[in-house]
Amino acid sequence: MEYRSPFHSPASQRLKQPIWARHSDDAIFRIYSMTKPLTSVAALILMEEGRLQLADQVHKFLPEFEGLEVSAGEDAGQGPEPTDRPMTVQDLLRHTSGLAYGELTQNEAVKAAYAEAGAFNPDGMAFDARGVSGDEQVSGLSRAPLARQPGTQWEYSLSTDVLGRVVEKVSGQRLGDFLEERVFGPLQMEDSGFHVPENAVTRLAEPFTTDPGSQEPLPMIDVSQPPANDSGGAGAVSSAGDYLRFAQMLASDGELDSVRILSPTTVRLMASDHLGEIDPGAGPGQLLMGSPGYTFGLGVMVRENDGIASVPARKASSCGRATAGPISGSTRIRSRGRVHVPTRGP
Repeated sequence: MEYRSPFHSPASQRLKQPIWARHSDDAIFRIYSMTKPLTSVAALILMEEGRLQLADQVHKFLPEFEGLEVSAGEDAGQGPEPTDRPMTVQDLLRHTSGLAYGELTQNEAVKAAYAEAGAFNPDGMAFDARGVSGDEQVSGLSRAPLARQPGTQWEYSLSTDVLGRVVEKVSGQRLGDFLEERVFGPLQMEDSGFHVPENAVTRLAEPFTTDPGSQEPLPMIDVSQPPANDSGGAGAVSSAGDYLRFAQMLASDGELDSVRILSPTTVRLMASDHLGEIDPGAGPGQLLMGSPGYTFGLGVMVRENDGIASVPARKASSCGRATAGPISGSTRIRSRGRVHVPTRGP
């Protein structure tokens, strides 16, 4: 009997094998926003070492970010206004920095400034901010207005890319090198990084050339060469096995196979609600999973209650084994370490 799955497009249902059966166990994937929790963990490692604090102002590490202005948006006749307070590292981790994604924001002034900075390609690849160096990215974004006042609203954004630049400044290493030394190497994540080496290109998973339903092209970022910058928000590659080890480390309170990456206290902090009374905007769950019931922690989505959400799981527990997502909506760590991977979100 032909295998048929409700989770595949009509075109893939016609195949005699499910999609995942045609990938080898060591297939490498572009993980896009699943890069975000990797970068967030890197920042939290530095926090544990006392090299940065959540309350630190971003311009302490990136001087170009001092004196940022906020776009007045659609208010006719008004220019940008000064920020009420500086952006903090916590703002970057919880997406309340005032930054945006050019692909998602409705603020045309921000879109135009991001395009000029090389952080948004209106006529090219979506969610690909890797075309300029890290320093050029920081310089360009510092000249762009913020979409809103820091700390006032949750907005999925380039915050984690900027957080990657902070990690680089504090550590003195490129983001990929820091992650290799402190996360990938210790966790034996051998196929994780920011590009696929030549000897592994044949293991890179590729999509259909066009969407079987809409017939629209399905372009993907080129990961065959080292990028100009390691995009902390959407630029990494990994295998399913590698990422499972990373997720299991978080689900096990920061430790895997006797290798500790973060303390249980930090994992618990990471998987706690960090929005509080802050305006959730479109809402993390609604935007990224099409489900209510979620708030946001430090680089991860956090389930607020057992109910409300439309997917089975439990709310974040006091021991830090959270129903939170190490990737803003692409993976949630569930209680007892089970991992569920929905498909929404860039």
